[in-house]
Amino acid sequence: MESTTVIRDRRQIEKAKEMPGASDALPKYGGHGYVPGQQSAATAATESSVAPLTIDGISGAVLDASDLAATRAFYTPIFGDHPGEWKETRSRLVFQTGDQKIEFMKRPRPRTLAHAGQHVAYRVETDRLESLTDVLEASGHPVNWWREDHPAELETTAYVSDPSGNIVQLVASGDMSLLVDHYYVPVEDIEHGELVYIKALRGELECYYGYRTEDVAAARRWHEGKDPAAPWTRNAFISFRTHEPNPTPAAQIFARFGQAYVGVTLTGQRIPEPPEEFLKATPRAILHTSQKPEEVTRYMATVKVSPVSLKYDGGHVPFRREGRNVFLRDRSGNFFQIECAG
Repeated sequence: MESTTVIRDRRQIEKAKEMPGASDALPKYGGHGYVPGQQSAATAATESSVAPLTIDGISGAVLDASDLAATRAFYTPIFGDHPGEWKETRSRLVFQTGDQKIEFMKRPRPRTLAHAGQHVAYRVETDRLESLTDVLEASGHPVNWWREDHPAELETTAYVSDPSGNIVQLVASGDMSLLVDHYYVPVEDIEHGELVYIKALRGELECYYGYRTEDVAAARRWHEGKDPAAPWTRNAFISFRTHEPNPTPAAQIFARFGQAYVGVTLTGQRIPEPPEEFLKATPRAILHTSQKPEEVTRYMATVKVSPVSLKYDGGHVPFRREGRNVFLRDRSGNFFQIECAG
């Protein structure tokens, strides 16, 4: 008769055989890749019967502002390459250009997440970048010249804070078809973030950063002052062993939505998280889909995310529909709005 220990070990071995194999994302993208949780037959059948979400692109952002007049004066030269219209009320300021808009909500205490690197990147004409930064500095807004880790951002460019503390990145470009080039968010769980932006929102994974030996070497050069990387893309925690700073790259993923993309970084900063029931808050990016809101909510109600392989599929991304918009958030308190057709 077999002992209890032998029976238990056999069960563990059999259970391990049922687990998914290693992800093939490592050789393809240079990162770790997520391993989706195992799904029950009923769950798989439900998801396969629902049309997947299709995001066409980023159609804008909603940010907090403490002073609408100062905000408009700051952004007017930045948006100068994009023909558009300003609309203002007592509590709201909107700049609309083409299919994109930037909305500012008046708040006495703006929520910016600037300490963790959250920012919006705007396109400006290449030959106007230098003169624009001169104008901003002359107006009392210091400009920093940094770079980030997306393949298109390896050269330094200008970063500046608006009057409310929102970080603004200026992207030199010859293509003015878009105002918002990309949107960047910090997360406290990079695996869950990957599941939200790649699996749930179905962004196209462009690349990972922070998992290669050369990424660690780049972090050391940054610590030595030899690489002007943006500060939220690197960490320098004190080593418990040497009691010296240990520079490391921040793990990052880049998810493309149409012509723009969302950058996601594992932050070492504490993110003040609003209550879980808050689904419509700021700062938030506005995504666009040609699908109807009924299709989007049906999809969001079925898709599940879990950062590890489990017998049960983990939770849903929280969302709420308001008219033709669907509002949602990730676990770290980053907010998104999906504008639907209809």
